[in-house]
Amino acid sequence: MKIRVADCACPLTKDIDLDARFNATEADKLVNRCIDAVTNTLKSPAPGFSDFQRSQMIQIFLSMRHAHRAVREMLRSDGKDPMAVNVMPLVRTQLEMLYAICLIVERPDALALYLKDGWKKLYIQYLLKREESLALPRFQEGLRRLSPHLELFRLASGVTENEKRTIEEEELGVAHESDFQREHIADFPTPHKVMKRIENADRKRMLERLYPEYQFLCGFVHFSPAPMILSTVLDDRHALAWLSTPENRTEIFQKEIAGPALALDLIGAVQSCCEFVAVYPGDVELARATSEAWRPIADGWLLGQIVWKLRTQKLLGILG
Repeated sequence: MKIRVADCACPLTKDIDLDARFNATEADKLVNRCIDAVTNTLKSPAPGFSDFQRSQMIQIFLSMRHAHRAVREMLRSDGKDPMAVNVMPLVRTQLEMLYAICLIVERPDALALYLKDGWKKLYIQYLLKREESLALPRFQEGLRRLSPHLELFRLASGVTENEKRTIEEEELGVAHESDFQREHIADFPTPHKVMKRIENADRKRMLERLYPEYQFLCGFVHFSPAPMILSTVLDDRHALAWLSTPENRTEIFQKEIAGPALALDLIGAVQSCCEFVAVYPGDVELARATSEAWRPIADGWLLGQIVWKLRTQKLLGILG
């Protein structure tokens, strides 16, 4: 399924207020309040979610708060450090979290796959280190100390003994008895695959519209000219720095890095909290925190206005 512009474009009839000013420090307050609200809410029972699953969701949201702090930290240079270009992979993580949370809200059992896939990747790393250091006693001792902790994490992640042995067979070519029942752990779906599994029409439409933004951010992770060009422009020590002025560099930083990064970071974090309004429709504090956070997002960025129009307005409609 290819997401084309013709498929996901959402024409607007109202522009944002160009005179409005959004203090970036306000973003911290918005994100903190939303994450405080959703993590407090997740302490209460919810249909389809076990106590353990809700505790895992709390940790996921706390990690989003840490990622937001990292985004804000990397933007503090205000365009005076080309390192700021590397904020984009962090923002990509925030958007990817939104896709995962949308899937989990609809299918809480996806959390089990999230944990199993996470353990599988750790175990493969463990097997690789073990195989490469067979002749190095110092490393073997360290791996022996790690093994019990990895086993405890396996049990907590719900990985069965057969799933563990299947990994060993796939990765090491270990032969098991003929009646061994293989249990393969699938990969947690990428955003593109998540969209195929989403059933709610508004949620799916929102994710389809955000997908081109996600693809753009992927360019800062993969081999692409975008990060090279922007870091070159912002580097006042570069041989070509004389081609631009400090004012030009500041404008490019604001339009190409800081503005998009802050918008996508906020949309990823706040909308992820918002999606749990559907799980806890009676939680007034969660609805209020996310609704108040969305006002400056929808007023300050065209993309915010689009996401509000496609999904969030109806989701928070109980507050008008």
